Amino acid sequence: MKKEWKVLTVSVMSLVLLAGCAGTPNAGPAKQTDSPGSTANTLDWNKTSDPSLKGQEINVLWAVSKGAESPRVDMVKKFTDKTGIKVNIMGVDYNSLYSKITISALSNSTDLDVVEMDTIWAGQFFKGNLAEDLTNVIPKDVQSQFTSSSLGSVTYNGHLVAMPWYSGTKHLYWNKELLAKAGIDHAPKTYDEFREASKKLTANGVYGSGWSWKQSEALITDYVSLAYAFGGQFFDSSGKPSFNKGGGLDALKYMVDILNKDKTVDPASVQWSESDVTRAFSAGKLAMISAWEGHYPDLNDPTKSSVVDKTDVGLMPGQGSVVSSAVTGSEGLALMKNSKHKQAALAFLKWVGEREYQLDEFKIEGQYPTLQSLYKDPELLAADTTKTIGKISEQFNYGHDRPNAPGYVNWSDILAAELHQALLGQKTPEAALNDAAQKVEKAIAESGK
Repeated sequence: MKKEWKVLTVSVMSLVLLAGCAGTPNAGPAKQTDSPGSTANTLDWNKTSDPSLKGQEINVLWAVSKGAESPRVDMVKKFTDKTGIKVNIMGVDYNSLYSKITISALSNSTDLDVVEMDTIWAGQFFKGNLAEDLTNVIPKDVQSQFTSSSLGSVTYNGHLVAMPWYSGTKHLYWNKELLAKAGIDHAPKTYDEFREASKKLTANGVYGSGWSWKQSEALITDYVSLAYAFGGQFFDSSGKPSFNKGGGLDALKYMVDILNKDKTVDPASVQWSESDVTRAFSAGKLAMISAWEGHYPDLNDPTKSSVVDKTDVGLMPGQGSVVSSAVTGSEGLALMKNSKHKQAALAFLKWVGEREYQLDEFKIEGQYPTLQSLYKDPELLAADTTKTIGKISEQFNYGHDRPNAPGYVNWSDILAAELHQALLGQKTPEAALNDAAQKVEKAIAESGK
């Protein structure tokens, strides 16, 4: 299940910069060596079951909504029963997660051993010296078992910054009944088809689509999906912003047109969060949405949904030669540099990446596995009561990461503000993206001084 995204403040970002981060984009693979000051070479994957670890205690910081009542509390008891290592779950809300991690690291606190790492934080964790570099700790044959979506989301510049925790991308959900009534016999495969279908679907208080386009990270995620679908990219080969031209510009023009010209997008979208979009879709007010995995079985629960057995999920549209495009949202669990129990923490990470835990995550929490083999595992397939696992996992082949370099938090804030102005008609798409590109380029230059 996905959390609502929120842009982090520049004041929090400044803490990372103080730790020595550079704000340049991911420039490609780097030599796979330990980061400065790393103790990764003392970590031993083959000693994670060492009896001497029994009795040790580790603290794991997770974004959990129910605290001590979280199902994850019972899930990690299996690890303790197996290893004798006690796990304390330190739950916080998602929007407090990053600041707690950063403050703990910069204060040289040792109260955190393992922390949840969002896909957009890998560069900050690596360059800021917050987490151990696991590139040469987790064996290559183990790394090869993970989905490309989950592995890519925890990698920065060739460095593995965390253990993949779950796989995630956005997906297209649609109301089969509404499409059939409009004479549409299949979900849109291209954004041209999506636009034409939306015109037919917008009637009688129902909109063709709805989006989480308030000024937040959620807006960025939808823009990324469309930008890559239209053939765009964020940075050129020299590391300069290029989202203001080509496919990046075409994507924003498209967003502005379906909202303001076609009027097939619910106008509340410019104020909506991701949960708002889901509620409107569940109420039958939207024909199509872009959303993360995990919305079943709630969509088929009559106590939560008015569209029981009326919806389906599949690939996000593509455009031209692009078959499909969706932003990734996979996350990982990082081992903190300040941890006092690193070998015990590594044992926990190893367990998280194994079949037993990954199955529990799917069955209990609705998170999709990182292990490729599980997508054909009879036990997981039997637990997939909605029979959507194949439709969900196919999208992982067409995922695109947001830039996860240290400066991304600042760039995201800049870009979200400019995108929102364009959607509101306060700037043309060209002006908004040109202004965003100039500001991002300036931020990169200043962070490198």
